[in-house]
Amino acid sequence: MKKVAYLITRSGTQELIGGCLLNTVSSGRQGVQVVAMHFAEDGVFHLVQGSKNAAKVAKAMAEQGVKVLACECSVDNRGLREQLVEGVEIGHLREFFQAAEEADHIIAL
Repeated sequence: MKKVAYLITRSGTQELIGGCLLNTVSSGRQGVQVVAMHFAEDGVFHLVQGSKNAAKVAKAMAEQGVKVLACECSVDNRGLREQLVEGVEIGHLREFFQAAEEADHIIAL
């Protein structure tokens, strides 16, 4: 099975990120193995505890083994460090690239 990693650099639309992407990743219906996801810029808002998208991210981490990272600069610039769903690692692209080493493809949204 192909392995992919996602780099989410903006909040995107609810339809694209919250609907299509996170629904299929959290349920294991991507058709590929998602090894890592890195959220940056306004994309970090998808990781705020209590949101529907954060619940999907938590499920993907727990049930699919997806490693989820949030950009340190983006999180700190938005004052979200203490509001992220449990299990999300804060780091930079270096940590994302390490997490995505086994991916066949990196997809930026």
